[in-house]
Amino acid sequence: MKKLYLLLLSFICLCSLNAFAEHNYLHQKQQMQNNCVKPCPKKQTSCPQTMQRPRSECFLCTEKNMCTLFSQMRLSNTQICTAQKIQDKYDLEVYSLNDRIKCEEESLCRMEANCCKASEIRKQKRLIKKLKKERKKICKCYEEQFKSILSSDQKRSYRKYKKCN
Repeated sequence: MKKLYLLLLSFICLCSLNAFAEHNYLHQKQQMQNNCVKPCPKKQTSCPQTMQRPRSECFLCTEKNMCTLFSQMRLSNTQICTAQKIQDKYDLEVYSLNDRIKCEEESLCRMEANCCKASEIRKQKRLIKKLKKERKKICKCYEEQFKSILSSDQKRSYRKYKKCN
């Protein structure tokens, strides 16, 4: 008889532990969903067909003002014209890449807000990193084209300006 009571008591104990664990699991899951919802920062976006490509004031990817750079390096009119053509090609190529990066970052933000799988989020972050590397590679290519039109003194001046300012 004692064994029967012990068995019944053990059964009741296990059932209550199971119910408690299930309740605790559901509570944690609900709390994770509540914590996970975070709104993405609102970015002003417009229709790609109506957007105009902005003329960049910065030279290539240096974040330095083009006019000051040219005047400090004492570029000739021919060199300035060539440098501006290089800048236009760079802007054209990088503009679409920047739009793609922005789009992918917004997508990543939505994924994080919707609590997507960690593997999908990592994959998206890798894609963004790859696009940024590609942009940097393009920048180096155009920078080499620009350096090819400079004299050795101008190259030295360019390195100094790039480093200091």
